[in-house]
Amino acid sequence: MNALCMGCKAKGQEQEAATVIAVGHKGWDLCSEHAEKFGTYLADLFGSDGLEPIVEALGSVVITGTIPGYEPEAARMALENAGYRIVGHVQKDTALIVCGIRPAPHKVAEAAATGTPCMDATRAGVFREAVTSGRWTGGDALPEVAAKATAADVRRETAEEKSVRREREADAMSTYVEWQRTEVPKRLAESSVRWAEERREKEAKELRRRVNRSLPPQLSEAQQIRAWARAEGFTISNRGVIPRAVREAYRHAHAGQGELDLDVAS
Repeated sequence: MNALCMGCKAKGQEQEAATVIAVGHKGWDLCSEHAEKFGTYLADLFGSDGLEPIVEALGSVVITGTIPGYEPEAARMALENAGYRIVGHVQKDTALIVCGIRPAPHKVAEAAATGTPCMDATRAGVFREAVTSGRWTGGDALPEVAAKATAADVRRETAEEKSVRREREADAMSTYVEWQRTEVPKRLAESSVRWAEERREKEAKELRRRVNRSLPPQLSEAQQIRAWARAEGFTISNRGVIPRAVREAYRHAHAGQGELDLDVAS
């Protein structure tokens, strides 16, 4: 049996089909009209239309091979922070395959069979640029990888094939080493500068907080006049307009005090 609107019942109206509106551990069956009114009450109460709608995940991504300059967990986190879900195998609905150094042959074969877009993360700066810009595109060709070599395959490999494979691996590793040589020191230096600036800001903020806490509370001019007047024997209320005569007496008593040049040595 479908739930019926509690709001319609309370109004003596014909009850409409309803859905549950939950708040904490309690819930109410409300139709769309009463649910909208209920939301209006909450919006008026909190001065807000509520939270932004939940953003759906962008899809699944497969990462295979070593991403130059990134630990495996850091690479996964970068994609997850962008809204993607990391999976272990390429499916028909996989949005992207990210190929690093020495990708898994079976995952590349899966991507080829499903037509999954590929990002070649061995190209210098490609992955870092995607992290910075938030744009993850897959317009690269899938790498040419062989299936897992067996002992028999190794024995059958010709000298030319072995030379090509080693050259390809050496190029990919050279890209990784160059990134480590140039980018890592720069990132460490940038991080050190940023950390020092944040540390200085925190220390300055804490110093200001301690100084302000140690100072006596600042009185307004009206509060200073009232305090002085009471000390001098004037009768004055805590509120309202301060009599002109009291103001003139206060200013006369304090005239020129800021300009006194005291010779403390004499």
